[in-house]
Amino acid sequence: MFVQNETIDWGVRSLGAASRSRLKCGHLLVEFSRGNDEVCLASKTLSDEEAVTGLEADTPVSWTSWAVCTGARGVKVLPGLPDLPVLAPQVPAFEVAPGAETRVYLRIPVSVLVKLADRDEDLLAEFPSELLPKVWFGEADKALQCYRLNSSASREIIRDLDSAEIQAPVLIRNESRETLTVTQICLRVGLLGVYRSGSSLWASETLVCYQGGVSPSRITAKSGPPAEAPEAKLMAAPRETAPETLVGRTFRSFRRWTLGVF
Repeated sequence: MFVQNETIDWGVRSLGAASRSRLKCGHLLVEFSRGNDEVCLASKTLSDEEAVTGLEADTPVSWTSWAVCTGARGVKVLPGLPDLPVLAPQVPAFEVAPGAETRVYLRIPVSVLVKLADRDEDLLAEFPSELLPKVWFGEADKALQCYRLNSSASREIIRDLDSAEIQAPVLIRNESRETLTVTQICLRVGLLGVYRSGSSLWASETLVCYQGGVSPSRITAKSGPPAEAPEAKLMAAPRETAPETLVGRTFRSFRRWTLGVF
Protein backbone atom coordinates (compact mmCIF):
# COMPACT_ATOMS: atom_id res chain seq x y z
CA MET A 1 0.00 0.00 0.00
CA PHE A 2 1.34 3.44 -0.94
CA VAL A 3 2.30 5.71 1.99
CA GLN A 4 3.08 9.38 1.43
CA ASN A 5 5.15 11.26 4.03
CA GLU A 6 4.54 15.00 4.31
CA THR A 7 5.36 17.95 6.52
CA ILE A 8 2.13 19.13 8.06
CA ASP A 9 0.27 21.82 6.16
CA TRP A 10 -2.70 23.48 7.83
CA GLY A 11 -6.03 23.60 6.05
CA VAL A 12 -8.39 21.38 4.06
CA ARG A 13 -7.08 18.03 2.84
CA SER A 14 -8.71 16.01 0.09
CA LEU A 15 -8.92 12.26 0.68
CA GLY A 16 -8.86 11.36 -2.98
CA ALA A 17 -5.09 11.02 -3.43
CA ALA A 18 -2.83 8.51 -1.66
CA SER A 19 -4.63 5.78 0.27
CA ARG A 20 -2.40 6.55 3.25
CA SER A 21 -0.41 9.62 4.22
CA ARG A 22 1.64 10.56 7.28
CA LEU A 23 2.00 14.10 8.58
CA LYS A 24 4.80 15.10 10.97
CA CYS A 25 4.43 17.97 13.43
CA GLY A 26 7.33 18.24 15.87
CA HIS A 27 7.37 15.02 17.89
CA LEU A 28 3.95 14.00 16.57
CA LEU A 29 3.27 11.65 13.66
CA VAL A 30 -0.32 11.50 12.36
CA GLU A 31 -1.51 9.02 9.75
CA PHE A 32 -4.57 9.42 7.52
CA SER A 33 -5.83 6.17 6.04
CA ARG A 34 -8.68 6.24 3.53
CA GLY A 35 -11.05 3.30 3.15
CA ASN A 36 -14.48 2.74 1.64
CA ASP A 37 -16.50 5.79 2.68
CA GLU A 38 -14.40 6.26 5.83
CA VAL A 39 -11.20 7.82 7.08
CA CYS A 40 -9.03 6.44 9.88
CA LEU A 41 -6.74 8.67 11.95
CA ALA A 42 -3.85 7.51 14.12
CA SER A 43 -1.01 9.16 16.01
CA LYS A 44 2.32 8.38 17.63
CA THR A 45 4.74 10.44 19.73
CA LEU A 46 8.20 10.23 18.18
CA SER A 47 11.46 9.94 20.08
CA ASP A 48 13.97 12.81 19.82
CA GLU A 49 15.92 10.82 17.23
CA GLU A 50 12.83 9.96 15.20
CA ALA A 51 11.67 13.59 15.29
CA VAL A 52 14.99 14.66 13.72
CA THR A 53 15.59 11.85 11.23
CA GLY A 54 11.96 10.94 10.50
CA LEU A 55 10.56 7.50 9.68
CA GLU A 56 10.79 5.61 6.42
CA ALA A 57 7.45 5.29 4.64
CA ASP A 58 7.29 1.52 5.19
CA THR A 59 8.41 1.62 8.86
CA PRO A 60 5.89 -0.25 11.07
CA VAL A 61 4.28 2.08 13.60
CA SER A 62 2.66 1.11 16.89
CA TRP A 63 -0.09 3.73 17.06
CA THR A 64 -1.03 5.13 20.46
CA SER A 65 -4.38 6.67 19.55
CA TRP A 66 -6.80 6.48 16.66
CA ALA A 67 -10.26 7.49 15.43
CA VAL A 68 -12.57 6.48 12.58
CA CYS A 69 -15.08 8.63 10.72
CA THR A 70 -17.53 7.37 8.10
CA GLY A 71 -18.96 9.40 5.23
CA ALA A 72 -16.05 11.85 5.15
CA ARG A 73 -14.92 13.27 1.80
CA GLY A 74 -12.29 15.56 3.24
CA VAL A 75 -10.83 16.76 6.51
CA LYS A 76 -9.55 20.05 7.86
CA VAL A 77 -6.26 19.98 9.78
CA LEU A 78 -5.92 22.97 12.14
CA PRO A 79 -3.45 24.14 14.80
CA GLY A 80 -4.85 24.37 18.31
CA LEU A 81 -3.73 25.26 21.82
CA PRO A 82 -3.70 22.69 24.67
CA ASP A 83 -6.96 21.64 26.32
CA LEU A 84 -5.84 22.91 29.77
CA PRO A 85 -4.22 26.16 30.94
CA VAL A 86 -0.42 26.21 30.71
CA LEU A 87 2.06 27.14 33.43
CA ALA A 88 5.44 28.62 32.51
CA PRO A 89 8.12 28.61 35.26
CA GLN A 90 10.11 31.82 35.06
CA VAL A 91 13.88 31.28 35.38
CA PRO A 92 15.32 33.72 36.14
CA ALA A 93 12.48 35.61 37.80
CA PHE A 94 11.88 39.23 36.87
CA GLU A 95 10.15 42.18 38.53
CA VAL A 96 7.46 44.63 37.42
CA ALA A 97 7.42 47.89 39.37
CA PRO A 98 4.16 49.50 40.60
CA GLY A 99 2.43 51.24 37.70
CA ALA A 100 4.70 49.61 35.11
CA GLU A 101 3.96 47.01 32.45
CA THR A 102 5.98 44.52 30.46
CA ARG A 103 5.32 42.21 27.53
CA VAL A 104 6.38 38.55 27.46
CA TYR A 105 5.99 35.67 25.01
CA LEU A 106 5.23 32.03 25.79
CA ARG A 107 6.34 29.14 23.58
CA ILE A 108 3.45 26.60 23.51
CA PRO A 109 3.40 23.21 21.73
CA VAL A 110 0.65 23.00 19.13
CA SER A 111 -2.17 20.46 19.17
CA VAL A 112 -3.30 19.05 15.82
CA LEU A 113 -7.09 19.35 15.44
CA VAL A 114 -8.81 17.28 12.75
CA LYS A 115 -12.33 18.29 11.69
CA LEU A 116 -14.65 17.46 8.82
CA ALA A 117 -13.98 19.79 5.91
CA ASP A 118 -17.63 20.75 5.55
CA ARG A 119 -18.62 20.75 9.25
CA ASP A 120 -16.24 22.89 11.25
CA GLU A 121 -18.02 22.21 14.53
CA ASP A 122 -17.31 18.46 14.42
CA LEU A 123 -13.95 17.58 15.99
CA LEU A 124 -12.85 14.13 14.81
CA ALA A 125 -9.61 13.92 16.77
CA GLU A 126 -7.08 15.99 18.67
CA PHE A 127 -3.41 15.06 18.86
CA PRO A 128 -0.95 17.04 21.06
CA SER A 129 2.45 17.45 19.42
CA GLU A 130 4.18 17.18 22.80
CA LEU A 131 3.20 15.39 26.01
CA LEU A 132 3.50 17.84 28.91
CA PRO A 133 3.42 17.05 32.66
CA LYS A 134 0.33 18.09 34.60
CA VAL A 135 0.51 20.27 37.71
CA TRP A 136 -1.78 21.97 40.19
CA PHE A 137 -1.75 25.76 40.27
CA GLY A 138 -3.17 28.04 42.96
CA GLU A 139 -4.84 27.38 46.32
CA ALA A 140 -5.89 23.83 47.11
CA ASP A 141 -9.62 24.58 47.12
CA LYS A 142 -9.51 26.50 43.81
CA ALA A 143 -6.57 24.84 42.09
CA LEU A 144 -6.39 24.61 38.31
CA GLN A 145 -5.07 21.62 36.44
CA CYS A 146 -2.40 22.90 34.04
CA TYR A 147 0.25 21.66 31.68
CA ARG A 148 3.73 22.69 32.75
CA LEU A 149 5.71 24.19 29.88
CA ASN A 150 9.34 23.25 29.37
CA SER A 151 10.58 26.80 28.80
CA SER A 152 10.21 30.17 30.49
CA ALA A 153 8.50 33.16 28.95
CA SER A 154 10.73 35.31 26.76
CA ARG A 155 11.02 39.06 27.29
CA GLU A 156 11.43 39.48 23.51
CA ILE A 157 9.66 38.08 20.44
CA ILE A 158 10.72 34.47 19.89
CA ARG A 159 12.65 34.35 16.61
CA ASP A 160 13.48 30.61 16.52
CA LEU A 161 9.90 29.39 16.83
CA ASP A 162 9.42 25.82 15.61
CA SER A 163 6.63 24.97 13.16
CA ALA A 164 5.05 22.85 15.94
CA GLU A 165 4.89 25.79 18.38
CA ILE A 166 2.56 28.72 18.96
CA GLN A 167 3.79 32.07 20.28
CA ALA A 168 1.47 33.61 22.87
CA PRO A 169 1.99 37.29 23.84
CA VAL A 170 1.07 38.35 27.39
CA LEU A 171 1.01 41.96 28.59
CA ILE A 172 1.59 42.14 32.36
CA ARG A 173 0.45 45.37 34.00
CA ASN A 174 1.13 46.03 37.68
CA GLU A 175 -1.81 48.06 39.00
CA SER A 176 -0.84 47.56 42.66
CA ARG A 177 1.41 49.56 45.00
CA GLU A 178 3.86 46.70 45.41
CA THR A 179 6.57 45.26 43.18
CA LEU A 180 5.48 42.11 41.37
CA THR A 181 8.08 39.35 41.25
CA VAL A 182 7.22 36.98 38.41
CA THR A 183 8.38 33.41 39.11
CA GLN A 184 5.72 31.72 36.94
CA ILE A 185 2.86 32.60 34.63
CA CYS A 186 -0.43 30.72 34.32
CA LEU A 187 -2.03 31.33 30.93
CA ARG A 188 -5.65 30.35 30.24
CA VAL A 189 -5.19 29.30 26.62
CA GLY A 190 -8.80 28.14 26.21
CA LEU A 191 -9.74 31.82 25.78
CA LEU A 192 -7.32 32.38 22.89
CA GLY A 193 -7.60 31.99 19.14
CA VAL A 194 -4.78 30.73 16.92
CA TYR A 195 -3.59 32.81 13.96
CA ARG A 196 -1.11 32.19 11.13
CA SER A 197 1.27 34.79 9.74
CA GLY A 198 3.40 33.27 7.00
CA SER A 199 4.85 30.11 8.52
CA SER A 200 4.46 31.35 12.12
CA LEU A 201 1.60 30.61 14.50
CA TRP A 202 0.39 33.20 17.02
CA ALA A 203 -2.16 33.18 19.85
CA SER A 204 -4.29 36.22 20.51
CA GLU A 205 -3.02 38.57 23.19
CA THR A 206 -3.75 38.26 26.92
CA LEU A 207 -3.71 41.28 29.25
CA VAL A 208 -3.07 40.43 32.92
CA CYS A 209 -3.49 43.24 35.47
CA TYR A 210 -1.88 42.42 38.83
CA GLN A 211 -3.87 43.78 41.80
CA GLY A 212 -1.45 42.98 44.63
CA GLY A 213 -1.75 41.11 47.91
CA VAL A 214 -4.24 38.26 47.97
CA SER A 215 -6.37 39.77 45.20
CA PRO A 216 -6.57 37.75 41.97
CA SER A 217 -5.44 39.34 38.73
CA ARG A 218 -7.83 40.80 36.16
CA ILE A 219 -7.48 38.91 32.89
CA THR A 220 -8.61 40.03 29.44
CA ALA A 221 -8.29 37.84 26.34
CA LYS A 222 -8.23 40.26 23.43
CA SER A 223 -9.97 39.42 20.17
CA GLY A 224 -8.21 39.42 16.83
CA PRO A 225 -4.55 38.79 15.99
CA PRO A 226 -1.81 40.23 18.22
CA ALA A 227 -0.14 43.56 17.45
CA GLU A 228 3.04 41.74 16.35
CA ALA A 229 1.17 40.05 13.48
CA PRO A 230 -1.75 42.36 12.54
CA GLU A 231 -2.37 40.67 9.16
CA ALA A 232 -2.41 37.13 10.58
CA LYS A 233 -5.35 34.94 9.56
CA LEU A 234 -7.55 33.09 12.06
CA MET A 235 -6.97 29.33 11.96
CA ALA A 236 -8.79 28.13 15.08
CA ALA A 237 -11.30 29.96 17.28
CA PRO A 238 -11.01 29.91 21.11
CA ARG A 239 -12.21 26.74 22.82
CA GLU A 240 -14.11 28.72 25.45
CA THR A 241 -16.23 31.82 25.65
CA ALA A 242 -15.77 34.09 28.65
CA PRO A 243 -16.70 37.59 29.87
CA GLU A 244 -14.60 40.39 28.43
CA THR A 245 -12.68 40.52 31.72
CA LEU A 246 -12.42 37.80 34.37
CA VAL A 247 -10.42 37.34 37.56
CA GLY A 248 -8.01 34.53 38.31
CA ARG A 249 -4.64 33.59 39.77
CA THR A 250 -1.75 34.11 37.37
CA PHE A 251 1.46 34.41 39.43
CA ARG A 252 0.79 32.25 42.50
CA SER A 253 2.90 29.21 43.44
CA PHE A 254 1.85 25.68 42.50
CA ARG A 255 2.37 22.09 43.60
CA ARG A 256 2.96 19.19 41.23
CA TRP A 257 -0.10 17.10 40.43
CA THR A 258 0.55 13.59 41.76
CA LEU A 259 -2.90 12.06 41.58
CA GLY A 260 -3.14 11.73 37.81
CA VAL A 261 -1.05 10.70 34.84
CA PHE A 262 2.04 12.77 34.01
